[in-house]
Amino acid sequence: MRKFTALLLAALVLVGTNTALANKTLTLDKDTKLVPQGWTVADDIKFKKNTTVTLNDSEQVIEGVLASATYLRPTGWKSLASNYYYVESSAAFYPPRFFYHPFRPGLVIPADGHVRYMGNRLITFAEDGTVLSGTIDNDVVLQLSDTGYGFVRFKNDTVLTFSKEGKLVSGTLAEATKLRPVGWQHNLQDESAGFVEFKSGTSISFDVNGLVTNGSPNKKTLWFNADGSSAELEAKTATSFNADGAEQAKAK
Repeated sequence: MRKFTALLLAALVLVGTNTALANKTLTLDKDTKLVPQGWTVADDIKFKKNTTVTLNDSEQVIEGVLASATYLRPTGWKSLASNYYYVESSAAFYPPRFFYHPFRPGLVIPADGHVRYMGNRLITFAEDGTVLSGTIDNDVVLQLSDTGYGFVRFKNDTVLTFSKEGKLVSGTLAEATKLRPVGWQHNLQDESAGFVEFKSGTSISFDVNGLVTNGSPNKKTLWFNADGSSAELEAKTATSFNADGAEQAKAK
């Protein structure tokens, strides 16, 4: 009996510990200043009223809806290119690292790896305090891979997502862009060198090496599979790429 009681108490303690460490949600009745997880210095980041935020066991935000456009550092900030923001020439000369400033002719200041994220949109923070996923408020240019040259522009008012390691996961192209999909090595029969042009304004996703796993070709494209067979990929159609070949979404 004593053994059973001891085991029961141990189980209750374990359940209590797990409950204490579990993430919790909070519905905000007003715009509320909260601190994202991973932050060691608290700033006036407001989250929108009548929305729900997810908090960790330290009462810091994992996910929530921003009350207004806010400058934050994405998880893949090291791959940002030409990272600057603008302030009025009459404004005080200091870097407003986290707050929205409407565009006016004036000073151009390095953004130190920050991107402006839209207000009234969901945002997710990594454990180190950077942004895993959020809606960007201006076009963002990223270096696609740290092992090769090449930059891609992603469209404003769309979601940009990174892995916790800082690798680009997905976004929406701001312009038609030629990129190599997974399986490009089987497509060296012509001068394309394994590149496919993907359509502007369409979503695209990448593997850890910066190769396209999902995207929409901008025009009809002949694609060769690993077994030597080929297929003509239709233009403007969502396509999945893997090491064996490519598969397009079926028309409804």
